Amino acid sequence: MLAFKLENFVDTRSLDKLADLHEQVNEKRLTVKDTGINYRVINHWDNMGLIRFGRNSKEGNRKFSFVDFIWIKVVNELRSFGVQLPVIKKIAKEIYEPLPMTEIMDTLAQNTQVLKSYKGEDKKEFMEFLKSGEYRSDAFKATEQEFNYLQILVIEAIAASNLVSLIVFDDGDWFPYVKSQEHNYPKDLITKKEIRSQVRISLTEIVYRYIVLDAFKDYSDVFGLFNSTEARLLTLIKEGDYKKVFVLFKSKKRAPIEILKSKGALAEITNLIREGEYREFILTDKKGKEFRIRGTDPEEEAAQLKEREEAFAEFAPVIGEHRGKYGKTKNVKSKK
Repeated sequence: MLAFKLENFVDTRSLDKLADLHEQVNEKRLTVKDTGINYRVINHWDNMGLIRFGRNSKEGNRKFSFVDFIWIKVVNELRSFGVQLPVIKKIAKEIYEPLPMTEIMDTLAQNTQVLKSYKGEDKKEFMEFLKSGEYRSDAFKATEQEFNYLQILVIEAIAASNLVSLIVFDDGDWFPYVKSQEHNYPKDLITKKEIRSQVRISLTEIVYRYIVLDAFKDYSDVFGLFNSTEARLLTLIKEGDYKKVFVLFKSKKRAPIEILKSKGALAEITNLIREGEYREFILTDKKGKEFRIRGTDPEEEAAQLKEREEAFAEFAPVIGEHRGKYGKTKNVKSKK
């Protein structure tokens, strides 16, 4: 990996969610069948060191966590673009490196500006924990083996809805890219991104594609990706029970669009929901009945956010307390 500290470019909300969702994203509940990749290929990648997890015994069936599953999908895409095995092996080794939690806490303790953006409800207790220096204890340091870079990149894509990618250059160098934090990256790194040939794999797209298409019931509520009405809209789209969807936006400068029933409609509507700029979706079903999804105002949004946060365990100052805590479109003129 190119020399820079990833933890300096990650939203503090992702650290909150890494603690909240640690157990969910690391529970080994997925199988080779879920990946859609032949088990012989998985075995080959395992033997080559491209994946860094496996079964408990030679006879046992493989079980993957959500994070490991996303990595398998990343490897599959890298191979489809012709990235060589030694390069992928190098990325695997580095992206599974344990997070330097003690260093991250040091950075937070010394950076009051970063602390101002901390969203956890236990902000006061967390700041007192930083001041105490307890995070330098041996007990806390022992938790570092439980957290790695890949986990925080996946959580970044989920918690902050950021565009998170892996960029692999033609010379074999690579780095994780968080679009919203580009202004914090070293200038020479951004220059290299702009001028050198590269393969870019979107972790965000892989995460959302899998959840929306294959595991909506299993992960959507857990990760708090959509509210109940958005979830209902996506379910109707998935089931094909619609003719078209009319979309109005918050900004009057953005023209409404009509999304006709098509194979790409689900992905397009998912992206619009993630973008968060819609004012209303109006779905027309096969019988001509309309189903409306309205965007929330700031107060409703704040209430929903609080409700979601309360659904998860509170962020514990000491992470080691227990595992899991620490389609076709066309522009439509608006009617006057």
